[in-house]
Amino acid sequence: MAENSIQIAGEFRLETCKVLTTSGLTLDIRDITRSISVFENIYSECISGTITVADTTDVVNNGPIIGEEKLLLKLVTPQTNRTTDTTIDYTKTPLLLYKIGTQTGDGEKANIITFHFTSQEAYYNSTSLISKSYNGKCSEILKKILRDERYLRSSKKLRVEETSGSKKIVFPNLKPFQAIKLLSRQSKSKNFGGSPSYLFYETTKGYHYRSVDGLCSQKSVLSYAETTPDSINDRSGQKDILLNLQSISSYTVNTPRDIVGNTYNGMYSSKHTIHDLYNKSVSTRTYNYHKDFDKDTHLNAQPLASQSIDQITTKGISDYSNTINFVTITSSGKAFDENSNYTFGSDNLGQIISRRHSRLRQLQNGISLNIEVPGNTFIQAGDTIDITIGASSTVTDRKNDPNLSGKFLITNIRHDFVEDKETKHTMLMTVIKDSTINQYPNGTVSYENKTKPEEITL
Repeated sequence: MAENSIQIAGEFRLETCKVLTTSGLTLDIRDITRSISVFENIYSECISGTITVADTTDVVNNGPIIGEEKLLLKLVTPQTNRTTDTTIDYTKTPLLLYKIGTQTGDGEKANIITFHFTSQEAYYNSTSLISKSYNGKCSEILKKILRDERYLRSSKKLRVEETSGSKKIVFPNLKPFQAIKLLSRQSKSKNFGGSPSYLFYETTKGYHYRSVDGLCSQKSVLSYAETTPDSINDRSGQKDILLNLQSISSYTVNTPRDIVGNTYNGMYSSKHTIHDLYNKSVSTRTYNYHKDFDKDTHLNAQPLASQSIDQITTKGISDYSNTINFVTITSSGKAFDENSNYTFGSDNLGQIISRRHSRLRQLQNGISLNIEVPGNTFIQAGDTIDITIGASSTVTDRKNDPNLSGKFLITNIRHDFVEDKETKHTMLMTVIKDSTINQYPNGTVSYENKTKPEEITL
């Protein structure tokens, strides 16, 4: 096989692992590295990770390594039939080694040391403030903040979903990541029905500024099935390797959906009251999860909850708009009227805030799994994958589970690279879906309490 062809699932190569010290030394720690973990999360502005080394030459003190170093790191997953990027490469954009963790002995005259690293943008964010106004599309303002040498100084690849409308936004002494978070609350996608649910995050492939609807609309990059990787014994054929790569070693179901909590927090319904000081008016908008479901792009076809009607109140779960009330004070006609550069118009406010709130809740409180699969650097947080639970030959007594199967969004990944007694790359992924394959039955919920309530007077 060619050098870059995969032979077993979970195979990887550690090509570069160097520390650039503040004294000007370059320390190659590849040969003493035992394990590397890399973390990605769609709710985190930077990747992070750890490196564990067996320090037999006292490299920490001889460097010295004090937690202000740059880390050059390159890991490669050999290719299957893909021509896409299968490399984690931080040799051109070094990481920041910012912390030295625990140090213990292993009985072999070696100190086991854990180094913590993150993106350099995390450091630049901590050292700068933005006190500035911007005009233009939110997606263009995002680019300026990310690239500006006064702020984040990032030269990494950026995948940005274009926003609609022109804004005038003032950032009053905010950290760059705080400014971007504020920006995301005011962003509406040019596509996907004006989706207001933007996220800013980093993966090993670069930065992303995308709406939840944009993420849900993606084609799945891979399909995974509940099976046992060890059951695939023949490693000589390409097909067997691919099947192994797409196998779920183990999974757990995260905390089940909380119907009371989701109702209380406005996932299914909410009200938004807007006080317009300029026009001296009050307007109200309501959000209804079931009525507005088709306005958003979802991972699967059906809502996460039924719309059964309570016999007494004649209301469904999405009809209680008083569960949460957002109040906004605005002055719609005066501030930016000359150039039509509104932060928000009052009509937009009613459409955006409640919808964004519910959309993010759906993504956070949907059907969620933790799965362990063979490692593959092609996969990144923010990708969508297809999962089939109950489909393997080891499970013959039931059909596919419609609740635990379907299209899922990867919210976070932990890449574990182990170079000790065996070389192995595994991924622990949290995946979630904001919708289901099959529709839940709707009906009428009735309950007659014929028992006279007991009353006690003290």
